[in-house]
Amino acid sequence: MYLQKITAAGLALASVASSGDTVAKGHVLDFAVEKCIDSDGNIRCTKPFGVKEGSCYRFEWSTNGALAHTTVEVKDAGSGEIVYYRDTDGEWKPEKNELVYLDFKPKIWGQGNETVDYEVKKCDDEDEL
Repeated sequence: MYLQKITAAGLALASVASSGDTVAKGHVLDFAVEKCIDSDGNIRCTKPFGVKEGSCYRFEWSTNGALAHTTVEVKDAGSGEIVYYRDTDGEWKPEKNELVYLDFKPKIWGQGNETVDYEVKKCDDEDEL
C-alpha cells in the first residue's frame, strides 16, 4: 500500500515536468556493492522518481575516476528489475508508468567507489526520438 502511494505521487510529479525540466539530479557512489546503502552508510543508488509511458527522459552522468567507464541501470523501485540500461548519456522512452531508480556500475575491473554526478531531464523535443 505504501509503495502504491509513493508510485502515485512520483507519477504525478513526472507528469507535470515539462520539456527540459530536471526530473532527478544528484551524486552517489557507483555501485561497487549490491546494496543501495552499504555497511558504511554510503548511498549507492538514486532516490526513486516517477516516469511516464511514452515520455522522453535524457540521462547524463560523469564519474571522477581515472579511466572509469560507468554505466547506468534503470531499475523498477518495487521489484529491483532492470527496465533500461545505457553505456553513455542518452534518451529513453519508458514503456509504462512506473517508479524507478538508478544504479551506476563501473565497467572496468578494479574500479569503483567513485562519485557519479547525474541528472535526468525531460527531453527538449520528444518528437526527435
